[in-house]
Amino acid sequence: MSEYRGSVLVGAFVVGAVVIAFAGALFFAGGGFGGERSKVVMAFDGSLHGLTIGAPIALRGVTVGQITDIDLLLDGESGSVTMAVMGEIDPNSMQISGSVGDSIHDELVARGLRAQLNTQSLLTGLLYVQLDFHPDTQVEMKTLENYPYPQIPTIPTELEQLRQTLESIDYSAIVANIDRIASGLDSLLNSEQMQALPASLQSSLASIEAASTRLDATLADTSPRLAQLLDEGNTTLATLNSRLPEIGDNLNNSLASLDTALASASATLQRIEDAAAPDSGPRRQMSRAMHDLSLAARSLRSLARTLEENPQALLRGRTEAPQ
Repeated sequence: MSEYRGSVLVGAFVVGAVVIAFAGALFFAGGGFGGERSKVVMAFDGSLHGLTIGAPIALRGVTVGQITDIDLLLDGESGSVTMAVMGEIDPNSMQISGSVGDSIHDELVARGLRAQLNTQSLLTGLLYVQLDFHPDTQVEMKTLENYPYPQIPTIPTELEQLRQTLESIDYSAIVANIDRIASGLDSLLNSEQMQALPASLQSSLASIEAASTRLDATLADTSPRLAQLLDEGNTTLATLNSRLPEIGDNLNNSLASLDTALASASATLQRIEDAAAPDSGPRRQMSRAMHDLSLAARSLRSLARTLEENPQALLRGRTEAPQ
């Protein structure tokens, strides 16, 4: 009985799965839940592995449509391969506010609307088309003659951008530069100057060691004298500090004596100035003394002349001249 019930449950599960698959096929084939959808086309250059029909088209994470067809276009002349991906956008999935012109597609593309492949799940590896605005990217429209639908420009995925960056690197030039650098290093390391460098370094280290030894000896010889000099300086400063009050008192006394001497000299100069005045008593006395000295000098000159004319006059006296 239990085995029969298990068989019934398995059969019911299988029937349910078939019904769900059939309903999903009807949903994707009919374009979703009602409403007329807008068809668009997108051209990709990279791999579409993981992108399937029915994969969602999302605008900043909000599903607005789905993929309806994927075609591979091969250019026989250039050999380039382009993947044309067609999709349907459900107008009912978005609300448009404000005035919109007839060429809303052109306006959105001009504002930076771009299509980019993105991963639905890292476990399954399935992809979907992510719509977003990238105004800093260039508009690259592919020539798709058999697809009379509005085209949304595409941009590569981050992985494709990294791959393109890696492919644009000139590895041969990098290898040549590395080889040239290696050759230069080899030449430098094997040069005579580099070979002589260890000996030069050894000599320099020996000179530095010798100089350090001499410096240590000089410091050892100078340290006691320097310490003694510092001690003497400290003693001198201590003595000077202790005698500063005495020196200050002596300096004050000297300044007081100097003031007294200056006052005395000023008084003496004043007395000299008073004595040298034309109407002063000492000046008049000096004038009379000078007059008397002048008369005495005249008398002495007269006596000298008399003695010169008559030397005996000193014994006989002065004689009167005959009348």
